[in-house]
Amino acid sequence: MPKKEEFVLKDSAPELIKASGVEPKGRSYDAAYERKPGAVRIEDLLLGTKLACVAITDDEPGTLAKVGKMNPWHIETLSMICGSVEEAHKPLTHILETHFGLTVDKFMNLNGWSGGHPIDTQGFIAHNDDIIVVSFRCTTSAMDWMTNFAATSSEWEPDEDLDQGHSGFCSCLEGRMWGTNKPRVHTGFYNNILQTIPIFEEFVDPLLGPDQPPRTLYVVGHSLGAGMSTMATIYFLEKFDWKTLPQKYVNISAGTPRSCKKAMADKMEEKLAELRPLDKAVVCRVVRDEDLVAKVPPRYVHIGKLVFLTEDGEVLVGPKLDDDHIIDEGEMKALCKDNPQLAAVEEAAKEEEVRERGVGDGKEELTSYEKMMKKIPGTLRDHCPDYYLGPLVKLYNRDLE
Repeated sequence: MPKKEEFVLKDSAPELIKASGVEPKGRSYDAAYERKPGAVRIEDLLLGTKLACVAITDDEPGTLAKVGKMNPWHIETLSMICGSVEEAHKPLTHILETHFGLTVDKFMNLNGWSGGHPIDTQGFIAHNDDIIVVSFRCTTSAMDWMTNFAATSSEWEPDEDLDQGHSGFCSCLEGRMWGTNKPRVHTGFYNNILQTIPIFEEFVDPLLGPDQPPRTLYVVGHSLGAGMSTMATIYFLEKFDWKTLPQKYVNISAGTPRSCKKAMADKMEEKLAELRPLDKAVVCRVVRDEDLVAKVPPRYVHIGKLVFLTEDGEVLVGPKLDDDHIIDEGEMKALCKDNPQLAAVEEAAKEEEVRERGVGDGKEELTSYEKMMKKIPGTLRDHCPDYYLGPLVKLYNRDLE
């Protein structure tokens, strides 16, 4: 089965790069790059995504069952992580201890209103001798959707806003009508992180310092939780001098909504440019093919390195997602028609794919869950956590071979 899309990457066939007429950008994931400082590593991607996914549950009886009635992909995902449906429904404390070797320090459960802004943040903080984890839960409630759609922006000024616990009643105007014009972020996410920072100060900040073990701090999330992980990333990168700390910072976000204005994104990228060569910080957002959430809200931007999961399940690092760098089937046929050398390369690639998949195996019977998921539009289906986890598991297992 031919690829539906071909990306023009640095490791693409020279014939494709030449025929496309554009400068290649990004590459297919390559384990050889893992040794480079600040590199994206499959171990981090997979661990971070798993830790983001398990935040959907907690220690309360029946939490996953309740969520799974309307969102069965969460049960599917935790079953993949835990090895069985039965294990997936066990308390989160058990899951973290048994499958990750982690001890829970704090369950986060913040909800209500603060200064007229909706607050609804869940997740957990955990650690062991090697890592510290802050994981945020994805969208599960009406209050969560209110946070998602609170698309006005506010100045990032936690030192001023923490005492009152919110950004202010007219924060969307502050810095525009009056004030100092500081870098801005998504108002909904910002107000939720303001409520969360005191928890960080109690349970995470004491584990970061020159007198603490050289652990890695993983801040992770999926969907709404991914947006919250971006806010937490700004907090941790702003507050601590990672150049001198023995600890390392890793942010893995999956299906991340945009949450920063350009000035804030530029500020964070400057910090990351200093920390990556020292192997002190890795910030990457994982995006699955057509996932709509990763493209909203408008007039905001992302931070960090893009890790793109294609429809065919390939894992690409830093590709450019414009029409010039993505060649669809029709465009590929036209390019091959005009470039015989490219046509020969494509034919050889198809033959190799047939050999790898095997001939005459027939189509595998789809499960009832898979049949249901096929009916969901790609823009929504590609946001589901199992669609993120699957390609990463496959890549990790391939690298182990």
